[in-house]
This record gives sequence, structure tokens and C-alpha cells, in this order.
Amino acid sequence: MGRYVHQELLAALAMLAGIAVGVAVAVEVRDEDPMSGRGVAVTAAFAVAYLVATALLRSSRLKWIGKVREFDAAVPRPGADTPADRVYYVRMLVLFVLAAVFTSYLGFAVFIPLMLGLNWLIQGAVAARWERRNGKVLWRGYRRDEPWKLSYTSASPSPVTRTATDGPAV
Repeated sequence: MGRYVHQELLAALAMLAGIAVGVAVAVEVRDEDPMSGRGVAVTAAFAVAYLVATALLRSSRLKWIGKVREFDAAVPRPGADTPADRVYYVRMLVLFVLAAVFTSYLGFAVFIPLMLGLNWLIQGAVAARWERRNGKVLWRGYRRDEPWKLSYTSASPSPVTRTATDGPAV
């Protein structure tokens, strides 16, 4: 179980780190310069356009595209807090770095890993905005048989119940 925003942002970070390592390996192994002026400009323009379009679509309530409907459908999380699975994050980072190195070495464009990384980045930002607006914290994986289901907890702890004499309730 892990916090939804953390999972999305760590996935984006791992993918973008994998792209950087993959490009570095491809440059070193193939002795070619992928950082030509035109290639960087085209990639940057594509990334910005994709980032803006994805942000607008993901923050909408459109079915199958927008994430807000999914966040609104989250159920209250039962039970106590469970710590996040740290091994999951390490495996994810290693997998993404290896995949990006492999695709860069074979000469594939970095557009597919870049699109995935930017998509996860936007989903994390949209979820953080939703959490801030609704005063809730989103969690993923509270049920082992349905790890994609979302649940939520309150963003702030419940206030302490007070008595008429302003003392804590027993």
C-alpha cells in the first residue's frame, strides 16, 4: 500500500532518470551526439505540448481519460496506516532504468519513455491538487485482490473531543 501521489511522482522520477541514463549509455556506446540543436528543440517542444495537453485532460472528469472521477469514487480507508512497500520502489527504479537503457541502446526514440514519465508526473500533480482541494489523502492498494482501487483518509487528524470544562474526554 502506498500513497497515490508518492507512487506517481516516484514512477515519473524513475522513468526520467532511466531516460537520462539510457541516453548517456547510448552516447557512450555508439559515439554519437543525440543532443543536436534541432533534436533537443523538437523533443522539448513535444514534451511541453504533451505536458499541457495531458494536464488538461487528466484534470478533467472525462470518462477513461480524466482522473478526477476516479479520485471522487475512492472509498474511506479502513484500518490503521500501513507503511509503503519500499522494495516496490527500488524494483520500479531498476526496471525503468534497464528499459530506458535498452531502448536507447537500440536507437529507439525516447518519446515513449518520456510520454510515460510526463504522464505519471501530471497524474501526481492532479492528485495532489485534488487532495488539497478536498482535504483528503489518496491511497492505493488497501485491498490485496484489487491493488488499483483507491481509498482515502482525512488529511488532518480528527480533533480531540473536549468536555464542557474544556478538558480532554476520557
